[in-house]
Amino acid sequence: MDEGGGTSLLQRITTTASEILIRNSNEFENSIKTTTTNPAIEEVYHIHYLTPTMKMLCILFYSILCVLCVYGNVLVILVIVYFKRLRTATNILILNLAVADLLISVFCIPFSYWQVLIFDDQRWLFGSMMCSLLAFLQAMAVFLSAWTLVVISFDRWMAIMFVLTPSIRITNRRALYLVAATWIFSILMALPLLFTTRSFEITEGIENCGENWTYFGDAGEQVRKVYSTMVVILQYIVPQAVLIITYTHIGIKMWNSRVPGMQNGATKKMIVDRHESVKKLVPMVILISALFALCWLPLLILINVIPEFYPNINSWEYILYLWWFAHGLAMLHSIVNPVIYFIRNARFREGFCYFSSKLLPCVVFKEFRLLTDNSKRHRLRDIHEVEALTGKHSVRLVSSKHDRLSSSEITLPILSRSSFSRVLKKIDLPCT
Repeated sequence: MDEGGGTSLLQRITTTASEILIRNSNEFENSIKTTTTNPAIEEVYHIHYLTPTMKMLCILFYSILCVLCVYGNVLVILVIVYFKRLRTATNILILNLAVADLLISVFCIPFSYWQVLIFDDQRWLFGSMMCSLLAFLQAMAVFLSAWTLVVISFDRWMAIMFVLTPSIRITNRRALYLVAATWIFSILMALPLLFTTRSFEITEGIENCGENWTYFGDAGEQVRKVYSTMVVILQYIVPQAVLIITYTHIGIKMWNSRVPGMQNGATKKMIVDRHESVKKLVPMVILISALFALCWLPLLILINVIPEFYPNINSWEYILYLWWFAHGLAMLHSIVNPVIYFIRNARFREGFCYFSSKLLPCVVFKEFRLLTDNSKRHRLRDIHEVEALTGKHSVRLVSSKHDRLSSSEITLPILSRSSFSRVLKKIDLPCT
């Protein structure tokens, strides 16, 4: 075959291939249009669509957010579990908060992302069992976050208000009991969704995932309203009320208190430093609580409040954008807490850098400064500082199996009320 014939054959092959690609592309676009713009679905469920630009932005935002949330909360869990000096009662509660945020990161973000962003008609592909399980886990995780914050606020409140009665303080064991209680309560509150959430067919071949309260017969609608009201009250209003009351009381107590005057300048400076460390911890926890309220309020109102007064909310023109704003803000809360710990807590920051250096080659970790596991050195230092505070050498400190000091391990035979208060302020504080 001559060169001209070969060129002509190559051109015909190229042209035919181009025609096939164009035809397949058109068929694919038509199939997408028929599955994502079904008039029957639009008429019944008032489905709206994101613009291509908004869709790409949402995909980018949720992809980055999911990775950061999982990474950040896993780091929090690893740091608290790995370093003995961080295994305090408060940090056990913070670990529980990280577990709740991790559940949201794993079970809320990816499936919402897939259902609404990948398929515009909001179809559900994962079956009825997964639909029920995810609704249950999502509700449980939010209850877990809210009530863990409540327990943390009580922990800080008792630490400030009952300095002279260490027997009622939250120890590590009591913290574990409280964690178990928050899990039991959260599971019970989310349990109705396990039975009422199902996948159902909205048109031929397309299923959606949603609540179906016909399980309760004719009283289903009334039961749904009662449950929605309970969710708003117990998931948001009551926890926020408790947080406001406890932290207001703590703020008044802390900022009106004064450090006792002492003749020894070095000892007075030591007490002032400890006093200031408590003041730094309380604002951090207040910030965590305030951001929880801010991030979850829009979605809570959109899902549980507005539909009771405006049943046709799905017909609103911009409802999809409003929903994505509220949902994105709520999901963003899952990464907020690790960021706060990193910025405001030097020990957490050091632990984050240590584990990041193990996981990411671009992170370089030089040395430990605050999380060294030299328990004997820390114990001897604390003994000398307590003796300096009391002016006595009759103080006996008994270490636990983890070589850590707590208020329940202190024997103070002859101490005045003011000395006892100063000792507790010195040694039974969470890591800050």
